[in-house]
Amino acid sequence: MDKMEFALGNPQEEAPKRVQKKPKKGRVVALLILMAVALIAVLIAVLWDANSFDGLRRSVIYAHAEKDENGCARLYDYGGDRAARFAALDGALLIASPSQIRLIGETGAVRYEESVRLQSCAVVQCGSRAAVCDVGGVEIYVLDSHGLARHMEMPGQILAAAMNEKGYLAVTVNDSGYKASVKVYDPDGQPAFDFHSADRFLMSAAVSRDSRSLMAVTLGEADGAFANRLVTYRLTGTEPLNRVDLTGGAVFDVGPVGRRFCAVAEDALYFLNSSGALLETYDFGGDSLRRCSLDGDGYAALLLGHYKAGSQCRLVTVSEDGRQLSALEVDGDVVDLSVSGRYVAVLFSDHMTVYDKNLTELATLTDVSTVRQVLMRSDGSAVLAGLTSASLYLP
Repeated sequence: MDKMEFALGNPQEEAPKRVQKKPKKGRVVALLILMAVALIAVLIAVLWDANSFDGLRRSVIYAHAEKDENGCARLYDYGGDRAARFAALDGALLIASPSQIRLIGETGAVRYEESVRLQSCAVVQCGSRAAVCDVGGVEIYVLDSHGLARHMEMPGQILAAAMNEKGYLAVTVNDSGYKASVKVYDPDGQPAFDFHSADRFLMSAAVSRDSRSLMAVTLGEADGAFANRLVTYRLTGTEPLNRVDLTGGAVFDVGPVGRRFCAVAEDALYFLNSSGALLETYDFGGDSLRRCSLDGDGYAALLLGHYKAGSQCRLVTVSEDGRQLSALEVDGDVVDLSVSGRYVAVLFSDHMTVYDKNLTELATLTDVSTVRQVLMRSDGSAVLAGLTSASLYLP
């Protein structure tokens, strides 16, 4: 038999080693770490540049929307009525006039429609709800993005109304036997508070952001002169928490800004806590108030005129602690001012500009000849409402 030779190898070399498989637990931990890193990256992106994140979100949601060269998508068509008022409700558009209330979705489908007979139509909105009020009449229609939530009739003529983001509605009415009364209703339309004024006129009222207290603006005599008084109540109590007399200019409005109340007067903004204590004042420095919105995320936006007439104005944002965030000189005929979240939209007669709350310019639209009202949305888009149709501006 032939001798067969076998290669025995080199005994000085290391023996081959078996590759150990990583346990499944290690792979799970690695995956969790990767997911955590990705989440942190997203959070950093949101906090570092929220405007860019909103832009990305808009481009995804409205990727299939047909837009014109200006970035506007025509979404809503309706009959023309110069007395119409508008509100944007989670993608739906509310159009209210003395003769009709209509709610249209982004596909153009009518979600709610009703013929009405209102003396004077006003729309108040906060968040995803709005109330159509018959000022001088007694009817209120509360709507959300799906349609009518409730129809209410007040015991007296409606003077003013305000709604907070939780759906609490404060209605100032001309009640028999009193100068005026404030009726507060919870999100289900149930009475939550009732305040009557026998010796002073009630101008307006609002419920705090946490829905625990109410602030009302009253007008009466103090030290021989007419003065505005801010009266604060707990919704669970019957006696006022505090009273503050303002001897300066007339108070036009009151509402929550962040965790505080803000009273809008003709010469200043007054910031008070939920118990009615006056904390800070932002003085207009002699400028006249043209427009104001308290709908920002913890700030107010003002348009102040340097003169009683003319187009030279100062656009200002003020935080809830009375501190000026930013100011910007603007020159032009302002048609509308709208604020939502961290965005401020100013509609001029010949263009519209969107700013952030620090008044950094984010986008400008020049073709606004048919636009009557702008409705800023918290994602950075804006509804541009005209006489017979509305489009969504997607900067």
